[in-house]
Amino acid sequence: MTATIAWKNIWRNHKRSLVVITAVTLGIISGVLLIGILEGWSKQRLQDAIYNEVSHIQIHQADFMNNEEINLTVRQPDNLIRVIDSLPGVTGWVKRTRIVSMISTPWAASGANLYGINPEAEKLVSHINQKIVPRGGRYLDAGSPSDMLISDKTAEILKLKQFIIADSTLDKLRMAKVPESLLAKLEPLKEKRFRSPVDFRNALRKAFSKKELDRYGAILMDQALDYRLRNKVQVTFSDREGNPVQGIFRVCGIYKTTNTSFDQSTLFVNADALAALYGASETLTHEIAILLNDTKDAGATAEKLIPVSTGNSVMTWKELAPDAAMMSDYMLVYYFIFIGIIMLALAFGIINTMLMAILERTKELGMLMAIGMNHRKVFSMIMLETLYLTLAGAVTGMVTGWMLAALLGRTGIHFTSWGEGFEAIGFAAKVYPVVTPAFLLITTLMVIVTAVIASIWPARKALKLNPVEALRTE
Repeated sequence: MTATIAWKNIWRNHKRSLVVITAVTLGIISGVLLIGILEGWSKQRLQDAIYNEVSHIQIHQADFMNNEEINLTVRQPDNLIRVIDSLPGVTGWVKRTRIVSMISTPWAASGANLYGINPEAEKLVSHINQKIVPRGGRYLDAGSPSDMLISDKTAEILKLKQFIIADSTLDKLRMAKVPESLLAKLEPLKEKRFRSPVDFRNALRKAFSKKELDRYGAILMDQALDYRLRNKVQVTFSDREGNPVQGIFRVCGIYKTTNTSFDQSTLFVNADALAALYGASETLTHEIAILLNDTKDAGATAEKLIPVSTGNSVMTWKELAPDAAMMSDYMLVYYFIFIGIIMLALAFGIINTMLMAILERTKELGMLMAIGMNHRKVFSMIMLETLYLTLAGAVTGMVTGWMLAALLGRTGIHFTSWGEGFEAIGFAAKVYPVVTPAFLLITTLMVIVTAVIASIWPARKALKLNPVEALRTE
């Protein structure tokens, strides 16, 4: 009967109850979407770190990560490979040559890690072959030993990424339904080469209004983009005796991941072609990368490899990509922090509403206590009223938030204005929100706890009422 009375009491003042329910609903929706975005970013960062950058486990010579010298190769790699092949849960492995080098074109130069790989074996542990940009050429081919795969960022640094307005560009813009009046403004820019996105963007700002750029700027940049494929890139590094070595490679393809720092420092060539430069009879192994069926098995598998890796270091993805590991490990903490802040703010509104309800019903509460309703039942009634109010808004908010997150999880949210900044620290500019059952369970528990805590002050206020004085209240 107490539960029934409590439910009826919250609807005695519809407007006030609906305001509280609406506030809780909006708060929960914002919390669900915020956590969904963080969860989506966390999963994307983890996926990109493992399948583009570090794999699940890497093995190096013990001193290699501190001093990346060409002579610090993995010790007894063949014995390690035999052990790796015998371990359960291993999807694939690959041996890589890794040399710090200087790369240059006639227009610019930069430092980078030059990876010598077997292109087909690399596909077993890496998705770099799937990251080739549109109109960005192709992946490495073992049949073309002089090929080099570079990133979009490296192409920009080496001035191999240019923007040019040609007749073919104008035709593509017409097909994209760009107005002829805007195309006419591009005539002064025809056949001019802009070797920097900033230079081309500045030229567009002079030719177009801000409104025109906001609407057509992205498609103008995209259609004018041109990569200088097959251009020569000179590579310089020190061989095993410390002598400078130079070689020429041709750019066969351009890749792009969500981590600008990784892209800027990572190039790929055929391992055999790289070995020919440093004069070794066989390719040097500086790194063995291992991919597993389950990310959770990385620690256990590494523990099995450590006893047979004398003179080598065995590192899991958590050590190699600590940013992804921290975000993945602390998601539960993020849940409590963000939902806790939201519920703390809502608790004050709930307390205020319930105190108002107590003041309005002073005479009624006095009468209930006078006819025999004990303190426990009065406390239960106030607590249930608070719980009903909070849960009504929370359930509505979680269902609505989950539906919005599911919809955005298919379409994605593109943070265009901050995309470059996010990618600079390894996070995708386009995020797909994810709402997990664990989050919904935690949110439900926190809502219940908040409602119980918020009911204590109003309930104590009701219990302190003197029935005789309360009955005299007008």
